[in-house]
Amino acid sequence: MSWRGGILPATCWNSNEATDIIPVEAESTSAGVFLATHSTIPIMQRAQVGNATSGKVVDERALLKAVQDQPDDQPIIPILGKSGTGKSHLVRWLRANLEAKDSTRVIFVPKHRVSLRGILELILEHATGEKADELRAKVATAAEAAADEKTAQLKLRGALAVNIETRSARNKGSAEEIENRAYLASAQGLPALFGDEVFRGRLLTEKGPIARLVREKLNGKGTEDKEDAFGFSAEDLNLSVDDVKKAGAAAQQVTGALTSDLGFRELAATMINEQLGPSVSEVFGVGGDDLKQILTDVRAELNKQGLELLVLIEDFSIFQGIQGGLIDAITLISTVTQKLCPMRVVMAVTTGYFINQMPETVFTRTYRVFDLDLPDGAATGFSPAGFAARYLNAVRMGATALDAAHDRKDELTNACEQCPVNSRCHAAFGEADGFGLFPFNTASLERAIKSQSSNGSFVARDVLTRVVRPVLHRDQAEIDAGRFPSDGFATEFKSGADDQLVNIEDQVRLRTPGDTELSERRVRLVRFWGSGRGAENLDPTIHEAFGIPQIDGLEDFPSDDEQQEHIIAPEPVDDRPTEQAATVDPPLVKAVDRWRTTEELDQRDRNLLRNIVHNAVQSRLMFEDGLGGDSLWRGGKELAPTFEGNSVEFSQAKHAGTVLPIDRTNDDDVRALRALAWVNGLGSWGDVPDGERLQRLVEARMQVWTERVTHVLLPPVLAEDDPELVRLAHTLLAIAKSLGIGDAYKPDATSRIRALFAPPPVRPDPELRPHLASMQSYVASDTTSRLNRYQLQQRLLRRASYSQGVGKPLALDLAKLSRAVRDAHADVEWPSSIPELVVKSVGIITTRLDEIDVLRTEAMALVPDLSDLGGDIAQVSAELVTLVIERANDAALPEGINVAELQAAARVVKTGDQKVVETIRSELNNWSGLTADQRMKLVTGDWDGSARRVKVWLALAERAVDLLANSLGKSAACDAQHEYAHAQQKLFEDLTTMADSLGAVPAREETE
Repeated sequence: MSWRGGILPATCWNSNEATDIIPVEAESTSAGVFLATHSTIPIMQRAQVGNATSGKVVDERALLKAVQDQPDDQPIIPILGKSGTGKSHLVRWLRANLEAKDSTRVIFVPKHRVSLRGILELILEHATGEKADELRAKVATAAEAAADEKTAQLKLRGALAVNIETRSARNKGSAEEIENRAYLASAQGLPALFGDEVFRGRLLTEKGPIARLVREKLNGKGTEDKEDAFGFSAEDLNLSVDDVKKAGAAAQQVTGALTSDLGFRELAATMINEQLGPSVSEVFGVGGDDLKQILTDVRAELNKQGLELLVLIEDFSIFQGIQGGLIDAITLISTVTQKLCPMRVVMAVTTGYFINQMPETVFTRTYRVFDLDLPDGAATGFSPAGFAARYLNAVRMGATALDAAHDRKDELTNACEQCPVNSRCHAAFGEADGFGLFPFNTASLERAIKSQSSNGSFVARDVLTRVVRPVLHRDQAEIDAGRFPSDGFATEFKSGADDQLVNIEDQVRLRTPGDTELSERRVRLVRFWGSGRGAENLDPTIHEAFGIPQIDGLEDFPSDDEQQEHIIAPEPVDDRPTEQAATVDPPLVKAVDRWRTTEELDQRDRNLLRNIVHNAVQSRLMFEDGLGGDSLWRGGKELAPTFEGNSVEFSQAKHAGTVLPIDRTNDDDVRALRALAWVNGLGSWGDVPDGERLQRLVEARMQVWTERVTHVLLPPVLAEDDPELVRLAHTLLAIAKSLGIGDAYKPDATSRIRALFAPPPVRPDPELRPHLASMQSYVASDTTSRLNRYQLQQRLLRRASYSQGVGKPLALDLAKLSRAVRDAHADVEWPSSIPELVVKSVGIITTRLDEIDVLRTEAMALVPDLSDLGGDIAQVSAELVTLVIERANDAALPEGINVAELQAAARVVKTGDQKVVETIRSELNNWSGLTADQRMKLVTGDWDGSARRVKVWLALAERAVDLLANSLGKSAACDAQHEYAHAQQKLFEDLTTMADSLGAVPAREETE
């Protein structure tokens, strides 16, 4: 069951009606369809032709009134506008709404399929007598003589050559223009080009001006023809042919001049267009003078009958070549000797043609100008939705029903009134004048219209033929089948919604896990039909109509009508990306969104993003300057492939062979890149909306990117390729561990390689742990009986580095070295060819590093046991100091207790020292349960300072406790002492127990 109930389909129209109701031109529809689809559009009415900023916004009724009030001495009313704005529609509406008068003869000149002969015959219908018959015969003869298109094209080419040569030279203008005109008009100029057989094909091309003009004069304009008059442009004269050398010398020369100079081509095009009119008259045997004569005779005859003449012209440019005669006939004034009837003309003409091609007499004889190109900021009540709604209703009704209703003179029927879901549909999708907008709503319609507009203006023809008709005809089956909005819909209207739902996080919120097709349709739905506020559930009826379930957890946004009030609803929260308070996206975030949508990324943003990604990945690779350092990963051919900023590539076309390609079609890549752009703009994850989640997302993607870079730079190869390198690497790794180099314990090859060459951490007091200092000195010291660390490094570099000549190593063979440091190959056998000194040295060092128990004993002596302390050092110390001070106030403090020294020792102990000491002591006690690496890491750890500070304080505290205990035991206690002693008994017990455990530990009296 569809959303409309029962067995009704999801759609409410017949797709075939879309092409019948919405053809290319209004003239091709029936009267019933035309009137059913007509809607009022804003028009700028002006009293003067040249003043584009003055006037007032009116509707078609003002045009009708102007025609009715038009005086005889101002017979011209032009309807101006760009192609497709509805000029022809307005002329047809005027024709349909003019009151029929017996005193007025109306000549309607349609836009399409009317030839030159047809135009003249339309006028001759109103002429009688001998002269009229002669003109009819002349028109027929001329048309038959040029009935063949190819013949007419050749004749027009020849006529242009002759007329340019004989009429185009001028004596006015700049010296340069006069000279250039003289050359182009000479026999060696344009006439040579027009007469050259090699260039014939270019000049007579099917879509060129000559062929199109001939076709119009013989057959009338086609629906595909533009409204402007046909003519040559500078581009038409940018000629080139494959066999140009076969052309005549003069043709070659003029072609070279035209091709090399745009200004020269523009002048040549002007000269050709100047001669189009006379040449057309010659070719077709009827010129402007003939048209003038016909109209003059018609006006004279109608005057005798007491009638007037009204000419309605859908496209004035079809008079090209004879327009001079039409203008002369219109502006001809009746005199005593030549009495003519009043003649009024309403003409649809493009603004550029009217302003640039009409003579001044037309402007002075113009009554009113009606312009469909409204100036920016003009206030109108026009609604694109209202315009489209009438066509939507007409398609639902069908042409046959509309024509029948028109014949019966019935009121226009609203198809929505019979729909079972009328109220729900209108509430969800919207309506205009009672006509529903389904399958559009206001937002989707406006975005689709925007995509088909070159400059943001409303062009009626484009809205109908590029938006409404395709959706109703092509997409009906998609809607009925539950496949809408389709990818085709989104692609066709993409540019209108490029700025909608660009945030990848919003798109993630709209996904249905496991159903890619549904997820993509939901994203398209919200992108085009949504409010523009991000991820949202639309009106439930919209979701139901298109078979797209809502997302649980997303709050519903306003209906189509409510959206117009711009009420911001609260953002939804769920387990997908969480919503935050509105924050303006930084420019770099917008650049990422734009890149994902359009693949456009300007160079500045591209470089910035490259550096951000490179630095983030580089920091995770952890290469540093020095041996095995960062410099070895970039800057030279011997290190290829390298990892630098330009190793990060955003262009799909360049991904092949790139170290780190970032794919705009990969959501994870885009989300991570977008999050990095956010934190780059705001400085910290804490300031980024939903920063904690985005940081986790980036970290996860960084691991993938780092692994990608590692894979490219360090491709896995069998470690058996170099057994010596493996043993040397693992020996150096063990040495690094004994030196306390943290990277040596990390599992990744990058960290381990760095550890092989990293300097050991500096120990501020090596004398505290003499056995550890001895072992670390042993592996680094120079001796004749074995190799030390530096020598083993040199040996390794010889096995895994690049050199130039006999110089020092220039670069590590990191791919080879990364295989060597893997745990699985640590015990590979030495090759027999390895020198004995190498094998012996490694064996000696390995044995020395295995003698680790003595280091545990040393550590146990340094790390105090705090298991019996019974509380925090700071708290215990405070209570002890309080007791000492009170005993001092009572003059009962034993000698040997220094309050200041005790307080100073307590202050030296840092906040985390106690935890460090307790952790280290616990791990030392669990020695048998630790692995070899854990033991080495424990005894070489950087905890000396914490242990020493705690130990110093504990020694002082122990001494104070002992002295206080002895003092209290030797003297008779007063009541106050008994009371206080009872209160502090537990403290003494705890400290005494602790002191017992430290009896064997020699105290160090210095403090830090």
